Amino acid sequence: MTEVTTLFFSFMFCLAGVAIGFIFGWFGNGYFISYMEAKFQPPIHPEMMDDEGFLVNEELLAVRFIDEDEFDDYDED
Repeated sequence: MTEVTTLFFSFMFCLAGVAIGFIFGWFGNGYFISYMEAKFQPPIHPEMMDDEGFLVNEELLAVRFIDEDEFDDYDED
């Protein structure tokens, strides 16, 4: 085997390894991301569900409580 043939096969072997690693990494990343989203998803409160178990799809009321110290800051204007 000549040096050129050895270099050619070495290059092709490395190129195939990079391509296979990229493909397996791409699919592995997809599985990992979906696993992490399912594993560490914050718990859904029961009051956010309707009678059939689906998320409520309507406008909800949001309430923000402020401390008295923050309220006093607004009076100084």
